[in-house]
Amino acid sequence: MNTETINEVRRSLGWLIALGVVMVMLGITAIVEPFIASIVVARVLSWTFLLAGIVRILHALQSRRQRGFWLKLLIGMFYMVASVLLLSNMLGAKLTLTLVFGWTILIQGMVEIITALKIRSEPGWGLMVFSGIVALILGILILNRWPNNAIWLLGFFTGVSFIFTGIWMIMLPRAISNHFAAN
Repeated sequence: MNTETINEVRRSLGWLIALGVVMVMLGITAIVEPFIASIVVARVLSWTFLLAGIVRILHALQSRRQRGFWLKLLIGMFYMVASVLLLSNMLGAKLTLTLVFGWTILIQGMVEIITALKIRSEPGWGLMVFSGIVALILGILILNRWPNNAIWLLGFFTGVSFIFTGIWMIMLPRAISNHFAAN
């Protein structure tokens, strides 16, 4: 790396640490108040569906002379209807998103285990099996406790994710600084 690049990275390290601290604080807040955090997550995802629906409808209208126009338009409308339904009923949104989340993690675990067993001769396949087993267990636990866990689960998991993201955002600049100091 040239000196200019090194100085640029060093200048941005403070921002990364600050963002990491904010992420950790948001994560702790989400874990302390998982009910409120779950509502926030459900709202953000619902608004994301609305935005995605608008984008898909605009894309369909821009490509109306191409094949698949009606299918593109239908998908965009589906996103819009889904977002309106989710936004109009936050409890229903939390229930639905938690159920989808549980099934997604369960299926991810099954796929990881199957994939790992297919690549048994490769290094690290055991870690993939372990990850798959953990995902499988988490998926089963989420689905087993559904709908009772829908009140807090999205917020709690988001909080845990924010904390781990914040930790790497804080630790990465230290590793980069140590790397630059060693070289």
